[in-house]
Amino acid sequence: MRQKIRAVSQLPVIKQILWFLDSYYFPAAYAVLALISSLAGLEIAYFAITAVAVVFICVFSRDSKPMLPLVFLAVYGVSWVHTPQPPFSSDFFYSSGVQIYFLCLGILLVACLLFRFIVFPQDKNFFKESKLRLGIVLLVLAFLLNGVFYENYTIKDLPFGLLMALSFFAFYIFFFNTLRIDEKTAHYVAYVLVLASGVIFLQLCKIYLFDGVIKDGSVDKDILVAGWGMSNNVGGMLGMLFPASFYLAVKSKRGGWAFYVLAFVFFGGVCLTLSRTSALISGIILVAAAIYLSIVKSPVRKFARIFNCAVVVVGIIMLIVLWDFIYKLLAVYFERGFDDSGRLEIWANGIRNFLKQPFLGVGFYEPLENSYNIENWVFPDMYHNIFIQLLSSCGIFGLLAYLVHILQVAFAVKKRPSAESLFYIIILVGIFGMSLLDNHIFHVFPAMVYSVFLLLSEREGESGPLLLLRPLVIRRGKKMRAEGAADIAGGEVASAEKSDMSGNVADKKVNVQ
Repeated sequence: MRQKIRAVSQLPVIKQILWFLDSYYFPAAYAVLALISSLAGLEIAYFAITAVAVVFICVFSRDSKPMLPLVFLAVYGVSWVHTPQPPFSSDFFYSSGVQIYFLCLGILLVACLLFRFIVFPQDKNFFKESKLRLGIVLLVLAFLLNGVFYENYTIKDLPFGLLMALSFFAFYIFFFNTLRIDEKTAHYVAYVLVLASGVIFLQLCKIYLFDGVIKDGSVDKDILVAGWGMSNNVGGMLGMLFPASFYLAVKSKRGGWAFYVLAFVFFGGVCLTLSRTSALISGIILVAAAIYLSIVKSPVRKFARIFNCAVVVVGIIMLIVLWDFIYKLLAVYFERGFDDSGRLEIWANGIRNFLKQPFLGVGFYEPLENSYNIENWVFPDMYHNIFIQLLSSCGIFGLLAYLVHILQVAFAVKKRPSAESLFYIIILVGIFGMSLLDNHIFHVFPAMVYSVFLLLSEREGESGPLLLLRPLVIRRGKKMRAEGAADIAGGEVASAEKSDMSGNVADKKVNVQ
């Protein structure tokens, strides 16, 4: 079979398709397709095209890089007219025909990933070289065994636990074995994330301009809904992805200033979703990045300093001129409270459920005592905190498994942060931070983003603890600079050797293309 596929892959038309998939045009085209689908309700066609792309990439592409846009962008093609959330409350995704259709696509996706491993193994050791292997195995076990010893255990916990395990780690394992990671990878990933942020931002603009969110000068958060999630989901995903703009601002030879401005625009979008957790975590990241890029030597340092000052001045002017609108916007935050918003009671419910079965928890589907029962929602009630969620659903075993996992992640990242490693770390920290006060990481697509960035952070890193408290700008003498240059050179050699071992360098014995 391999010989036949290699022969077919040499056909001119296949080579042209592979070139397109490998180019920067493909993510842009797919982002446009996602936006059109979200506006016109074309999910059936959109996900069929996605499935065709998955099949083609898994069969013919030596490098799985073209899969990244699909992972980061696929969900944003879900439309308003088919969303199960109010005000539409559509039953589209609950109809048997549609469920069978998407089940078939899901089976096809899994089959293609397995096909890639079986027919074109690029790493015969699978992911045995992973620094995160122990934590991954323990967490997968915790997800699969969630609530199994609980007296009211429901069989629904098993498939949902499997879904959690797949969303957390399936793409980590897949890309570990199939993705060629080099010096251009971070730029490509950041580019795709900026496209995804742009799609989300345009969807948010559509909501504000055409969906009647603003009533009597105030924002009605309850109808601030995208096709794929509520306002908190929109704010969370935009808040997780927008730091990519800062990376491109630093790395772009031309137009870095535009990406810097775009980061602030996307942050403004996060604020417009009225998601307090997302605005808080994103605000911390924004301020930290703005200060850092005003200090560290980069092509945008001078612009960042001027722009930051301008933002402060314009902000003060806007507070004066647009005070009535800003007051009404902030009133929505205040009306919903700057208190715990019911979080403490939800967490208390989680602890009480944990005490019913401390070792493996009560499972994901054991309801809260005071369930908030989101209308027509596909996921069970959750606890708005990753630690409480694991304690209640997976017990002490689940919490310990997660602690092992995050410790391994911390010890796998780079000792001396580069722009790339900082970019990867910020995305992971953003997802983690927002999941301390919300459910983001237990919703499939944020977990998929997390899965990919686990791998990117690990591959970029060196063995050693994460020294976040270490100053990022240090004046070094000539001797220190010479030692640093030697370390970098040694690290590049070691990285090349590791890449060759893990299948990121083309295997002479297996040449798909």
